[in-house]
Amino acid sequence: RERVRTGRNAALESMDADVRARFETLRAWRRERAAEQRVPPYVIFQDKTLLEIALAEPGDLERLAHIPGVGQTKLDRYGAGVLQALGQAAA
Repeated sequence: RERVRTGRNAALESMDADVRARFETLRAWRRERAAEQRVPPYVIFQDKTLLEIALAEPGDLERLAHIPGVGQTKLDRYGAGVLQALGQAAA
């Protein structure tokens, strides 16, 4: 029985390879932070926000701050880590 892809999986499959690589790198980074803090990953950032970050590829905190879902508290707490993860995805 073949499953029809819907939702996130379909969106991932239609993504540009570079965007998908950044998104998966950000998800791995988020998983590590969530494990350290013993919280569900969505508490750190929702998938939708990670996707926006992967698409926008902000190069600095100021650009990251303009992405929906990235408020000042999250920017202060996670901004440097997000930018570092994006740098690793680009490498």
